[in-house]
Amino acid sequence: MTTLKPQTALGGFALMTLLLAGTAVGRVLGVSFGEALYLTGVLLMALGWLGSRMMLRRCANPSEEREA
Repeated sequence: MTTLKPQTALGGFALMTLLLAGTAVGRVLGVSFGEALYLTGVLLMALGWLGSRMMLRRCANPSEEREA
């Protein structure tokens, strides 16, 4: 049987925590559970996409970092 690496387990725990926290905030704001879960998932995907775009842009232009 294979075991999870620590970073995989920690990432899964962090993802579930963020999803549940976003859902709780949505419920406080009066949104249904399903809608809050969906909106939290969309928000996390958008933040991941933006972070990935920023990292790719930084890797594509390494000369700009050296000049600064």
